[in-house]
Amino acid sequence: MRIDKENGNTLWMEALALEVGELWVALQLVPDGEPLPPGYIKATGHIIFDVKMDFRRKARWVKDGHKTPEPETSNYAGVVSRESVRIAFTYAALMGVPVMAADIRNAYLQAPSSEKHYIVCGPEFGLENAGKRALIKRAIYGGRVAGRDFWLHLRKCMEELGFESSKADPDVWFRPAKKRDGTEYMEYVLLYVDDVLVVSEKVSYLRLFA
Repeated sequence: MRIDKENGNTLWMEALALEVGELWVALQLVPDGEPLPPGYIKATGHIIFDVKMDFRRKARWVKDGHKTPEPETSNYAGVVSRESVRIAFTYAALMGVPVMAADIRNAYLQAPSSEKHYIVCGPEFGLENAGKRALIKRAIYGGRVAGRDFWLHLRKCMEELGFESSKADPDVWFRPAKKRDGTEYMEYVLLYVDDVLVVSEKVSYLRLFA
């Protein structure tokens, strides 16, 4: 990159290489000469560059969702309310239970995509892949329904872990638990897209989203 050459380093190139390397989990190359699966339409994307608070360089490949057809289904994806967060902190204080906050890395890439899109790889995907077609198999930032795809995927994960969604706030999850002294209480997990708040005595070794 020109900026790297001017600065005498490779920070932006390294950031882009890291992003593309992590993005490959969401893509499936189509062999040359083979037809695309039925229903797939072409999509495009662009790269966003940013400098983090600790001066790390960050690159993000984003799908041009605004250029794709409107989804036939709802693209709603909920988040936990502020009131639920306040109640959770109050509950943790009353019960003497610790709280842990976490972030799900590359969150959207964990979820299968409900859209049928493919891209033509640019040089950022490696010169050996430039011009090749790749199916988008997982949710990618920028997609019209990527948020909903991840939200639904995360709900399935929570159910498999034995949590139940609150009827008052669907992004508050709970399950019965016992403290080391035998006291019964409820473990809570609050979800705000890829940010997680856990209320549990087991937070010191709880690894729900490792």
